[in-house]
Amino acid sequence: MHIFELPSGTEVELREMTGAEEELLTNQRLIRNGDAVNQVLRNCTVRLGEIEEPSMKDVLDLLSGDRLFILVKLRQISLGDEAELELLCPNTACRAANIVTVNMDDLEVTPYGEEREFTFDLPGSKRKVRFGYLDGQKEKRLAALKEPSISSAMLIRLIDIDGAAPSKKLMNDMSLRDRSALRQEMLRVDAGVDTTVETECETCGIRIRTRLEAEPGFLFPGVRL
Repeated sequence: MHIFELPSGTEVELREMTGAEEELLTNQRLIRNGDAVNQVLRNCTVRLGEIEEPSMKDVLDLLSGDRLFILVKLRQISLGDEAELELLCPNTACRAANIVTVNMDDLEVTPYGEEREFTFDLPGSKRKVRFGYLDGQKEKRLAALKEPSISSAMLIRLIDIDGAAPSKKLMNDMSLRDRSALRQEMLRVDAGVDTTVETECETCGIRIRTRLEAEPGFLFPGVRL
């Protein structure tokens, strides 16, 4: 077994992934609704703090930064520290394949603070917004949406606006200035493991940016585009 400290400070004990988890991660239906990753996290989390054999609810209650941290550590203990990615150039006139190797021990981890709710004054309207972190429960609700958007990803984190329950209309009516400022504030307080991968295309020099967990080589080494 392997023991780590999550960004939230909770200790987690993990076991390696097996063929059962690979089957889950190749099930397209389970991938689309997010259940594949949730089941993998549930299967491989042996202990969560004082909780032995955590339930699915325990896994879904985890903050998103903790969940991604666990996924990265599961990849490391199951398949090794390095992931070789084949990144396709986004330039339609180029489309060259670029090989990038990422060592997961080098990924920056930002710990969570003690706060779980935050207050922010919108710079334009001067309205007061309360919001919280994204967690597995909210991720599951987002995955269930037919057309998730930037608005829905922000809205699901809101607790209230000037004491009133948040709504899709309130988000749509919010000025771009206020939306941008709120989005930046949410990003500022977020924690967890930074899985951003950036490089330049070796052929045309254009910038390539992705996230480690979004690439096939993260969980399936040797897979080519």
